[in-house]
Amino acid sequence: MASKFVQYFIKHSVVTNWIVIIICLAGVFALINLQKRINPKFELEEVEIDVPFPGASALEVEEGIVVKIEEALRGMEGIEKIRSTSADNWGSLDVEISEGFDMNKAIQDIKNAVNSINSYPTEAEKPIVTQETMWNRAIMVSIYGPDDLFTLKKIVEEFRDDLYKSGKMSNIWWWGIPNREFSIEISPEDLIRYKLTVNDISVAIRNASLNLSSGSVLTDQEEILIRTYEKKYEAIDFETIEVVSSIDGRKILLRDICTVVEQWPENRLYSEHNGKKSVGFNVFYNNNEDVVEIVETVEAKMEEYQEKYAGLVEFKTFIKETTELEERIDLMTQNGMIGLILVLLLLGFFLNIRLAFWVAIGIPISLLGMFFVLWTFGITINEMSLFGIILVIGILVDDGIIIGESIYSHWEKYGKKPLRAAIDGTLEVIKPVTISIITTMVAFVPYFFFYGMLGKHVWQIAAVVIISLAFSLVEAMIILPAHIAHSRALLAEERDTVLTRARKKLNKFLLWAVNNFYRKLLEFGLRNRLAVSATLFAIVLVIFGLFSGSHVRSQFFPDIEPPYARVQVEMPAGTSAEVANKIRYNIIDKAQDFADEWEKQGKAYPITNFTSWMQGGTLNIFIVLPSSADRDYSIGEFSQALGDYIGTVPEAEGVTVGGWQFGGRPISVRFASTDYNQLFKAKELLKEELKKIDGVKDIQDDTPLGNNEFIVELKPKGKALGFTARDLTTQLRQGFYGQEVMRLQRGRDELKVWVRFTKEDRISISQIENLKVRTPTGEYVPFKEVASFRIERGLRRIRHEDGERSVTVFADLDYSKNDQAVVLNELNANVIPSVLSQVEGVTQQFGGQAEYVDKMVQSIYFSMAIALFVMFTILMFLLKSYMQTLLVMGLIPLGVIGAVLGHFVMGIPVSILSFLGIVALAGIIVNDSVVLIHKYNNLLQAGMDVPQAIVEAGIARFRPIVLTTITTVAGLAPIILLRSEQGQFLVPMAVSVAGGILFGSFITLLLLPSSLYVISDLRRFLKRNKSRRELEPAYLEGLKSD
Repeated sequence: MASKFVQYFIKHSVVTNWIVIIICLAGVFALINLQKRINPKFELEEVEIDVPFPGASALEVEEGIVVKIEEALRGMEGIEKIRSTSADNWGSLDVEISEGFDMNKAIQDIKNAVNSINSYPTEAEKPIVTQETMWNRAIMVSIYGPDDLFTLKKIVEEFRDDLYKSGKMSNIWWWGIPNREFSIEISPEDLIRYKLTVNDISVAIRNASLNLSSGSVLTDQEEILIRTYEKKYEAIDFETIEVVSSIDGRKILLRDICTVVEQWPENRLYSEHNGKKSVGFNVFYNNNEDVVEIVETVEAKMEEYQEKYAGLVEFKTFIKETTELEERIDLMTQNGMIGLILVLLLLGFFLNIRLAFWVAIGIPISLLGMFFVLWTFGITINEMSLFGIILVIGILVDDGIIIGESIYSHWEKYGKKPLRAAIDGTLEVIKPVTISIITTMVAFVPYFFFYGMLGKHVWQIAAVVIISLAFSLVEAMIILPAHIAHSRALLAEERDTVLTRARKKLNKFLLWAVNNFYRKLLEFGLRNRLAVSATLFAIVLVIFGLFSGSHVRSQFFPDIEPPYARVQVEMPAGTSAEVANKIRYNIIDKAQDFADEWEKQGKAYPITNFTSWMQGGTLNIFIVLPSSADRDYSIGEFSQALGDYIGTVPEAEGVTVGGWQFGGRPISVRFASTDYNQLFKAKELLKEELKKIDGVKDIQDDTPLGNNEFIVELKPKGKALGFTARDLTTQLRQGFYGQEVMRLQRGRDELKVWVRFTKEDRISISQIENLKVRTPTGEYVPFKEVASFRIERGLRRIRHEDGERSVTVFADLDYSKNDQAVVLNELNANVIPSVLSQVEGVTQQFGGQAEYVDKMVQSIYFSMAIALFVMFTILMFLLKSYMQTLLVMGLIPLGVIGAVLGHFVMGIPVSILSFLGIVALAGIIVNDSVVLIHKYNNLLQAGMDVPQAIVEAGIARFRPIVLTTITTVAGLAPIILLRSEQGQFLVPMAVSVAGGILFGSFITLLLLPSSLYVISDLRRFLKRNKSRRELEPAYLEGLKSD
């Protein structure tokens, strides 16, 4: 059936050419319309629950919000894990949903459970339940200039509104200018004088500032609505509100006893860009939006507004994803073209130049077919799919080389006509070629089942490779033979050119080398097959020694650098804006001094822009560096040197200089317990131990201490006067923190209205001691007579992992000083057991990269086990021999050794990305051995003896094996030699594939023949009464077919 199918298309070239035209037209159309973006599209399987709780401590949030929600969600179907954070003023829970579970059902179930809780604190706001959306940043802009925040805010809002009107984007997030607020302030003395409370004033304001519908009057002619429009929107309007009437009947207005001020929030550190007040402006895009269109729209509006407000504000692009996208597409395209050219040159040298052309033409045909399938299924051109294209370029010609070389042999050796040579040559190798391609495709299937965020990215590499190989197989079986048969590819005469003469000399040399060197090497190997096997075993031991002796470094994730350097300063809770500002300028000054020193060393000046802002107690300073083309150092090198130069900041709890790290921090240890004292003891013990380990740096934890807390305890007199703890703390809260009266919607701004003591009356502890508090009977007594207090440092954040309190200690690692695996082994073997022995009721688990890699490796092992089983089954159908199939599969671990050796030679650490390359290698490495063994079996069936068939099979397949190896490695060479920051994470995958294939081909050509003979020895030993040939499965299969 397959024979007739192939022959039909080879004979009817018109049909074949029409198929090519359809594939090319569809592919070009798809390529033009394919969406381009940095990362693949995917959905997050997480639900976020946020609950604002203004004025509450982390402990209050934990007890009043988080614990209740955790209990409501406990045991709910579809929930994989719950992580929560309780912090001052808010609580947040991240709920991880089981893979494959219905997200809509999960969200609805969670909403129902959260909303069914009726015991939230009255001051807490309504919980917000949302599915976490994967928003990718398209562009980040700094808008800066005027000191007048009103002017800056007006321009920014106008700019934002115009962008939304374009209809190109749906998520704009900006920071740097908070919403205004009304602060209505009164002194404690005036409260006593007028016998008022903060709550009395709040009630008066609420009653006087409202818009209210009061029904309607139905007359004979119409219905008239009754409404009140008394909502206050300006400070002057609030001042006229009547609070109380005096004894003599005089009305007391708000302005008589209070100051009413509209202001920016107190103690606020504002964003700055190059020393000027600024607004950070982020525009994001989702899976349905086009990043290129968004960036073009934003940049056009920036030019328009720059001209409109010239001299008033400046617009500066800080990060632009399309720049990264363009650089990476250019990088991949250039390297892909270099790889393609190398492949074409090698084919031209090894094969007839016209034959090489038709073999190489299979690359664009396969890729265009693949582009059409990507477009059909909504897959984008992104970093992962681009790498898949580069990876597959060198593999695509493998089947074409084998089929083309087979056709060429039938024409050259047997003198057949081109059409007959094309048919016979194709049919001779179609079975092993098909099996080889299918096994390669199967090897990439595990990519679809890898765990986590990395798995959501890399499956597109597999999709590109599998689809391309499918088109390549079709092209090699029916299109390539038809083109060779009906073209001038097999003409006896070739034009006398430099390339022709070079190719003939090369082929003559190869023929001499094969017959005078490789043949003798094979014959020597067969005679000394046990010694050859022992030598290989020794090589394997040496390579394992290199790895286990840390000569080959390991690192869970390679450093993936963002387009900027980032300094993060963890500020002590309660740090004033003045102190934080001082720290900001000190660090910026140090960075500029360092940049000057850096330049004096002959390096490009490293800083183009600064932008900084405060977020959640962390001071963020972003430093933009020149593009990678304009500097001779990496951002990682700069960050490392800058961090050393800045050193420690005494006023800060921690300083981290560096970029984002995939999978989390290199070192992350999580402790869990119900006893917070034991948790903190374990945390401090571990941090002290980490300081002793070479290379460990930036040691921090996720539970920094919070503000100093004023802990109130009632005295007996207070209880006797009828005070409760709630009464007393409410009075203190209303005066010193303030009572939120209402929220006003003025235009697009939401303004909070606060009533509190005057600023002068809430600046010291002594004012609390001397404050007169109101008893339930309306009398006033000094606070210190009814209550005592103590000051303790509270917690800024309280973490939970699946309902249990947790503390995580994390740190970075200087990989030039220590190995990640070595450090983690030391922690696991010695440090952690020592820490746990000194605390009670504490459990431990590794987090960060270690946790992620552990889950990732489990998914790799599971999916690879299935893939290897399927590959074994497929090979069994072709070879019909357990021993030969095991022999082929045995090349896979040897390929792993080659991959590790490749990392050693290139001087790069083995990482999880290296393992992804090894997974891909498993399918590629078996191809050459399958073709060689299939040829060996055919020769046995043709009547050759075992040793002669082994030698002749090796010689017959020497050139195609060498050629497929060289073309695959050549296609990957530009990536392996890549020094650009944009593609560094691709290098480990490429090195694994190239190193494994090179070593695997060496094994295939030298060890595989000897191993076939060793298998023959075993069969002969078990059945001495038969010849070697009679014991081979291929010989027995030939008898059946006869």
